[in-house]
Amino acid sequence: MSEMMAGGCLCGLVRYEIVPGNFLELICHCRMCQKQSGAPLTGVMFVDLENLQVTSGTARIYQSSARGERSFCGNCGSPMFWQPFGSHRRAVFVGSLDDPNAFRPAYHICTSGAVSWLHVEDDLPRYPEKPPEMRPTLSYDSVTGKAVERDLA
Repeated sequence: MSEMMAGGCLCGLVRYEIVPGNFLELICHCRMCQKQSGAPLTGVMFVDLENLQVTSGTARIYQSSARGERSFCGNCGSPMFWQPFGSHRRAVFVGSLDDPNAFRPAYHICTSGAVSWLHVEDDLPRYPEKPPEMRPTLSYDSVTGKAVERDLA
């Protein structure tokens, strides 16, 4: 990315800006992302913390697992960020960008959780869970809302 990016929630209360940098852009099909977004998949941009600035409003925070928390507008409910604990990066949900067409995903993750009725036609690499450089996928119980480490052995 070579240009400043901006985004925010549906009602406009919370706004943010992203300074150009080295982003990790991907499409996630995990159950947690499906539940938090209400969509079958989620476009995500991992941005260095120093490159992301909330410029107006204050997002509410929900600790969605032992690994991180999700930020959303307390007024309209729009999801905007996911912050893994201990990480120097924050995930920005692409749907909250003013121009989501700037998104250039590198691959799909957690395709084992993909819905059966949607077939994304692209040539991007796909991982049933996550690539080796990422933390293992959590198992998410959509009834209880509990997330636990997944036993992949």
